[in-house]
Amino acid sequence: MLASPALAIRPDECEQQRALFPKEWNDVTKEKPLFYCWSHYSGALRVTLGAVDDKGRRLLSLVPLEEHRANAKQDKSKDVFRIWLDKEQADRLQQGKYFATITRQRESCWIRGALSGPDDGKEDSVFFMDNVNPKSDGADAGSFYNKAPRFSVFQGDAYECEPIK
Repeated sequence: MLASPALAIRPDECEQQRALFPKEWNDVTKEKPLFYCWSHYSGALRVTLGAVDDKGRRLLSLVPLEEHRANAKQDKSKDVFRIWLDKEQADRLQQGKYFATITRQRESCWIRGALSGPDDGKEDSVFFMDNVNPKSDGADAGSFYNKAPRFSVFQGDAYECEPIK
């Protein structure tokens, strides 16, 4: 069996990847808020979608919030996590169906499967969303402790998410 040759990396690979995203990384003012998510340990997020581009893709943003409220202001001291979604992914997200993707931080540069920033020790994060919110198995604990729990996850913490009306 022959190993496939490594593909050459363009000298400006990271810059070309970054150019696919908004110049003002944290500006989400033109995006549509879809979900409010909160975690007992890690604060709150707003899940937003940008406008459709010429190829049918939409920009997903996970926006850190200052408080645990759906209408809380964006926490400008923290960067937004982003990723482009194709039409099928965007449709699933909008319907609130089980959804998973990797999200990028501001300085991400993906080379040969490495999902992280430029040697900064930060890693890009997987985002899972499951909005079923089942009843609790027992009266003394929340559904997080169910035998078959269903919840959302970001950066290793459980979140609950609800649609923004």
